[in-house]
Amino acid sequence: MQTRIKYPVFNPKAFTFFEELTNNQNRVWFNEHRSEYEEFVREPMKSFTESLSENLAEKQVPLWGDPKRSLFRINRDARFSKAKHPYNMHASGLFTRTGDKHSPGVLYFRLDPLGSRCAAGYFQPETHILKKLRQGILENPKAWLSLERSLKRKGYELDYSHTLARIPRGFDDVPVEIERAIKLKGWVIRKQLPRSVVCSKNLINEVTSFAKDMLPLLSFGWHALAKFTD
Repeated sequence: MQTRIKYPVFNPKAFTFFEELTNNQNRVWFNEHRSEYEEFVREPMKSFTESLSENLAEKQVPLWGDPKRSLFRINRDARFSKAKHPYNMHASGLFTRTGDKHSPGVLYFRLDPLGSRCAAGYFQPETHILKKLRQGILENPKAWLSLERSLKRKGYELDYSHTLARIPRGFDDVPVEIERAIKLKGWVIRKQLPRSVVCSKNLINEVTSFAKDMLPLLSFGWHALAKFTD
């Protein structure tokens, strides 16, 4: 018997909460409005995580999230940041092959009054992981270029704003056509989600469709990580 997937809907009051929190970055205000956070942000994010995971599984996309492990806390760790505000002004979560936030190759969702979005790829990967991703490109440049063309036909492009100025050390004889890709510090593709979508039953299908489109990119990376050893 096929499980019927629930389609949670975010209330516009979630955005109102974050807009007010932006101007009230203090514990007293947050504690006074904690019930609004729980009702309009935290609990809907949990439901969204469960429903999206079910939908991804149904569409055979090997990513899932856990409401307890995959969502980021609203409290910020500001110890090493110039920005000292104590609370995040958005809600977000990660979906991975293991359900653990630290597993490489992720789907990301962000509920944000300044612009909600989903994203996928390898975000700020550790040095040893980034090296393997680059080795994957260098080993099969034709497959990489074909992948980029396929993504572009679907309307997606990698973020090339964070790259090295030069070819990284240890990578010799890099074909000209993949030099730019080898210099990347990570692989990231984003999709903006208007409020009309976020606050509709279509959100789950929109994010699932995006994840399915991103699967070739994630799989390219997973293959490289499995093939190349430290």
